Amino acid sequence: MKVHELFGVLDSIAPFKDSEDWDNTGLLVGDMQSEVTGVLTTLDCSMETVEEARQNDINVVVAHHPLIFPKTSSVTEAGTGAIIRSLIKNDINLIAMHTNLDHQPRGVSHMIAERLGFHDTEVLIRHEASYKKLRVNIPAEDRGQLKSDLAKAGVGRQGDYTDCFFEYPVKGQFRPGGDANPHIGARGELENVDEYIVEAIYDPAIENHVVEALVESHPYEEPAFDILSIHKPSEKGLGVLFDYEGTMDDLVSLIEEKTGLSVVNTVRGSDKPIRRVAVIGGSGMSYINGAFARGADVLLTGDVKYHEAYDAKLAGRNIIDTGHYMEHVMAEGLKILIEEQLDIRVKATQSSTNPFS
Repeated sequence: MKVHELFGVLDSIAPFKDSEDWDNTGLLVGDMQSEVTGVLTTLDCSMETVEEARQNDINVVVAHHPLIFPKTSSVTEAGTGAIIRSLIKNDINLIAMHTNLDHQPRGVSHMIAERLGFHDTEVLIRHEASYKKLRVNIPAEDRGQLKSDLAKAGVGRQGDYTDCFFEYPVKGQFRPGGDANPHIGARGELENVDEYIVEAIYDPAIENHVVEALVESHPYEEPAFDILSIHKPSEKGLGVLFDYEGTMDDLVSLIEEKTGLSVVNTVRGSDKPIRRVAVIGGSGMSYINGAFARGADVLLTGDVKYHEAYDAKLAGRNIIDTGHYMEHVMAEGLKILIEEQLDIRVKATQSSTNPFS
């Protein structure tokens, strides 16, 4: 398997187009044409990570946090530059899956919940998905071929389903002009025809390809069609929510027992029993309103600032600051996702990159 083939599988697990605009995901160091000898999953790529990959004859590191960010302006023998140089010297490829992995139903927040023993989760803050809808008139006898050709172009894909089309009969009329070459009817004469309207959605990114496929397949010289923009809640989003029975103290003890990490801080804004737990891996306090609007009794996240904690307490909200490094569970979680797709050697890192340890 070459790196570009592995990259395609990673893209199916967490599409890189789902990354935030400010993020830096994808192949950061390496060669898409190189042969994969193994995969090492990790939260961060450190010098220890590179050495672990080298010792295990692994030439692809898949990290959650991007090693190269906009502030990186030089590659020297110190800091981030030293790690990049070591990757290149050892011919090791580095792929970053950051916010694109955060935004999946089985992404990092779900992996944290699973580590705590909760496998049945739902997306906490759903994203709005944008689609295009194609609506085209077609003679009744030609609609089957048109749907087939459009499906090959990527039209009609909804989640795990393909060839999703809707159709209904209509009456069409037109008068071909003097320079027309009509498929049905004659120049200058008004023609009435039994037609169908065929509708289906597609990804906005493939619009040019879709229009080309439509024009190529349609029997009419001038196909009548509309393209509409639509929006609806997605199955993807940030964070997860799960049911729980217990107290804050019970939950803190569970977190520390299952992860081996000490909870950084707790904000006890309410003494009510905990029934619903929200998890946002990394730094999630900017989404606190959305989390509690979903009925959460407590939010598990990291990097909680003093004033954020103070405001949460005044609002009667419970917060458990698990620390940003809680995301390290993604190494094992991503390993499982890759192994579900590929028969390839995948290793979750044994190296700690926790800066507070």
